[in-house]
Amino acid sequence: METLASILIATALAAGPTAPSADAAHPVIASSDRMTREELDERTRMSANFPNELHRLYGSEAAGRGHWTTALQQFRLAARYADKYSQHRISLMYWHGVGVERDPALAYAWADLAAERLYPNFVVLREKMWMALDETERARALQVGQPLYDEYADEVAKPRLARAILAGVREITGSRTGFFDGRLQVIGPGGGPHFAGDPGNFDLAPMYAGWRRDPARYWAVEDAIWAAGSVEVGDAERAPGR
Repeated sequence: METLASILIATALAAGPTAPSADAAHPVIASSDRMTREELDERTRMSANFPNELHRLYGSEAAGRGHWTTALQQFRLAARYADKYSQHRISLMYWHGVGVERDPALAYAWADLAAERLYPNFVVLREKMWMALDETERARALQVGQPLYDEYADEVAKPRLARAILAGVREITGSRTGFFDGRLQVIGPGGGPHFAGDPGNFDLAPMYAGWRRDPARYWAVEDAIWAAGSVEVGDAERAPGR
């Protein structure tokens, strides 16, 4: 999302807004999965009070290293906090059988969750998957989807994230009650090498931006990004032998 400031991408979408490509060698990897140690350190600090962002980031970093078991674990943790991008990544892992046994029906169930807010590209991918399933797979997709909705749908997952956001607000340095008027300068040590005259610090104040301290505004920003963003979903093809 080049139209947004880079700090919004690093915070609201810590793993990056670009979805995995349909590359034959790496069907579920995203360019944003590969990051330097310094980038990972900075994004980790910015996401400290947002479990959706933090686990999404860890999942993306694990995927970039080919550690798919860890990637799946981390994306599932992020998914519990209403993270649609992580639900999308899990869907692709099951669809392509990367790090898990290939399961088109379960992949569709996760894709349906990812499309819950009707982000256009996620809806397109969900429909592509549905068209590629046979009748038996469709019936199973509906069966396995209900337990996922019971745990990961917005109705139950958004309140989890709201509690985490509000708990983080109460820990803000500016006030025990969470008051922050924007004048407090918050500096954290950088993760990279320090040079003469450069303490290697970076400004953490953006993590206290007003929209990041209000769950409703936070989701409004995410919705705006994903509703207008470009996500490469690739083609959903039939399972071999179908």
